[in-house]
Amino acid sequence: MWGYKMEETTWATVLETNGIIVAEMLVQRLQAAEIPAQAVQESAGKAFGFMSGPLGTAYVRVPMQFLEEARALLDVEAPTDADDIVICPNCDSELELGDTEWEQGWFICPVCEAKTSLEDLF
Repeated sequence: MWGYKMEETTWATVLETNGIIVAEMLVQRLQAAEIPAQAVQESAGKAFGFMSGPLGTAYVRVPMQFLEEARALLDVEAPTDADDIVICPNCDSELELGDTEWEQGWFICPVCEAKTSLEDLF
């Protein structure tokens, strides 16, 4: 398959789906764009045909070097880094801060519009 040996390639998960069928359709879309991909599901879930729950979860995986291209093609955002999440002290909203907010040391909450210093949070 595209010259990749499974044991020599680091595979990364692009996204999780409910059931193997959806994952296989997305894999076909990636392969049509010449991106090596595979659909993976827990063997018990696959054997019993689970479509939901922990055993029904399937994963679309690509070699690490194709991860960003695959995310762009499937319009999947990169997972949020938990270190970038803060809680607004005024309205308790969970917010993901970008590099700009971290560099300037403050943010404006999009929910309550309060300006908050990052020093006040830590």
